Amino acid sequence: MKKYVFLIVLMGIAIALPLIMVKTTYLVAPLIIIGVAAIFLFGMTFWHYHFGVFLLFIYGSIIFYIDRLLMVAIPYGIAFDFIIVLIFLALLINLKGSGSFQWKTKEPITIIQFIFYAYFILQIANPNAVSISAWLASARFLTIFLLFYILLHFFKNKERIRQFNTMWITVAMIVAAYGIFQEYFGLRDFEWRWVRAVPNRYDLLFVWGNMRKFSILSDPSAYGLFLAFCGTSVLMLALGPVSALKRMSYIGMTLFMFFAMSFAGTRTAYAMIVVAVVLFILLNLRNPKILGASLFVIMIFTILMVGPFYSGPINRMRSTLNFSEDASMGVRDHKRIRLQAYVKTHPIGGGINTAGNSGLRYSRGHPLAGPYDPDSGYLRTALEMGWIGVFMVICLNASIVISGIYNYFNLHDPELRAYNLAFMIPFLGLSVAHYTQDALFQKPVNILVIATYALMIKVKDIDADMQNELPT
Repeated sequence: MKKYVFLIVLMGIAIALPLIMVKTTYLVAPLIIIGVAAIFLFGMTFWHYHFGVFLLFIYGSIIFYIDRLLMVAIPYGIAFDFIIVLIFLALLINLKGSGSFQWKTKEPITIIQFIFYAYFILQIANPNAVSISAWLASARFLTIFLLFYILLHFFKNKERIRQFNTMWITVAMIVAAYGIFQEYFGLRDFEWRWVRAVPNRYDLLFVWGNMRKFSILSDPSAYGLFLAFCGTSVLMLALGPVSALKRMSYIGMTLFMFFAMSFAGTRTAYAMIVVAVVLFILLNLRNPKILGASLFVIMIFTILMVGPFYSGPINRMRSTLNFSEDASMGVRDHKRIRLQAYVKTHPIGGGINTAGNSGLRYSRGHPLAGPYDPDSGYLRTALEMGWIGVFMVICLNASIVISGIYNYFNLHDPELRAYNLAFMIPFLGLSVAHYTQDALFQKPVNILVIATYALMIKVKDIDADMQNELPT
């Protein structure tokens, strides 16, 4: 009887689905397929919460590609936050039978986050704000704190770190490959529709006689910064304790990512790499081999900066360090200076979602609202959460870098030391890039940022466990 009932249900669906498509829209079928897949994936996440971590990263990487492909107003961002909540619930269920929750409240990274997110919650009562709904629209930001604890439990051993690295390196290579495909074979029709869907978007993307590429990510900025982070991270892995074959593979992937990154036309990405390499050299002044390799990299960079060859990407890269003739940087500096007066007189800021275009959408009538983009992530935080808020963000970033430097000189296991550098070094570059762009919390690089938070804590625990297991 169960078989017959199941067969009847399937036949009913097979008949109803074409009728619905004819009467409504052809999107019904793919949406049903997506719904069925979502049920399966959510079930897998509840069964194994670490599966949800991979799902989250992959979804965060393809979310904008799906949006451009379907051109349907679906709350993809809410689905991203929902997956985080789902993974967190699965984690809690998993911990009931296998261990206690790791709060890590003695770690500076955790303490500063608690203070910052508590301050973020208190912003709902900011007297300078004009709308509570503006804060509620950003309340999803709190899921980032849940993601921190998810990754804190996920990285329980070196094998988990290796799995995570394999996953994001694979995604980064796909992102890079598709960016190169766009450069040499052009944008697809649905991508051109997206480019022309918003006024002035084409003007922002067509620079130096070339169309800036964005691959499967949200925009050229997110694409360039993501590959800059991943390329620098893979380079750090290449300099770790790996075989010659794997080292050559890592170097090849690094060059591939940096080559693809050049088509993004994001000058901040070049500056990010320079900052990261400088820190790496400073940490290894006593290592002649690494110093020699670093000098070789500097030589190639110098040739690219002054050599007698020109192209759109190369010209844009050279303009990165030419601040005096950078009109874009001049506009940003003028904007920053103009808005500094508000920051000085409002220590708690104007309220969440009050600055720039977000202010026009959520806080009309607010002094900070207007047709502009703060560009700098630090400037947006200073405007909306005051100098108190931006001070907390800087303290958090500093605690990450300080913890990474401490780990580098105190970890015993060379593989863990390499993982530590592979996340801390590019994180410093990204935190500097946050000065000119909203760099730290764009998808999917924001997952790598939170992974850095967690790893700066967990590598110490894993290293200590390994030392305790050694025979005395």
